[in-house]
Amino acid sequence: MALVMRDDHPPFLSDENGHIPMRDATADWLIIVTREALEGVAAPADASADRLAEYATLFGQVATYKLEHGRAGEEETIWVQMEDIVEWRAANA
Repeated sequence: MALVMRDDHPPFLSDENGHIPMRDATADWLIIVTREALEGVAAPADASADRLAEYATLFGQVATYKLEHGRAGEEETIWVQMEDIVEWRAANA
């Protein structure tokens, strides 16, 4: 099942990573987007809260892909790195 944004918790930056609270039918998830993924998802490189918000849906789709392939982390976290985005884009081309 696809992950969806949690209306009560907007995306935010902490340290150098983006965080997107999401949920599916069974659990609340925290998607952690690395700085490299934030900068590399589009040009020019940008690791701002605006970039995180603009691409939150895409990051959620990448996280869903990882979850469906058994690559979720412990404690309902899913890390999204630039290589995950590249893999997801190739699989959905």
